[in-house]
Amino acid sequence: MASDGNARLEALETQLMRAWVNEERKALRNLLSRRFRMVVGASAPVLLDRKSLLEAAGDRWRIERFRFGQSIYAREIDKIGIFAAEIELEGVIDGRDARGRWWQADIWKRGGLGRGWRLVDRQLARVEDDRAFPEAVRALQLWR
Repeated sequence: MASDGNARLEALETQLMRAWVNEERKALRNLLSRRFRMVVGASAPVLLDRKSLLEAAGDRWRIERFRFGQSIYAREIDKIGIFAAEIELEGVIDGRDARGRWWQADIWKRGGLGRGWRLVDRQLARVEDDRAFPEAVRALQLWR
């Protein structure tokens, strides 16, 4: 049986991914910390910041469907939430097929004064080796 914290983290993850699928940038922005960073792992890992992801989500990086795998790890420690799971994604990055199985590990932080939970850090790696894929993600970086 899942604890309340586990259920809360699973609900936040689902809410965030639905916002991405439905291209609801305002909802996505509200769930991402201002200090959000995402490392997309492949043979050459790539970093995306909050601004880059918000700009790309729905346009350059579209996710059409997602499904979490059976094994989900979720726990809360004080004001920190940790969520890890295999996730199956269907989508594209700049027209390039980005569907497949991914491993996702997220760190959430609960803000003070009723500010709720915000995603601070995401580690995302495809469960395969595709050397051209990191370049597709790198092209999303706004600061280059």
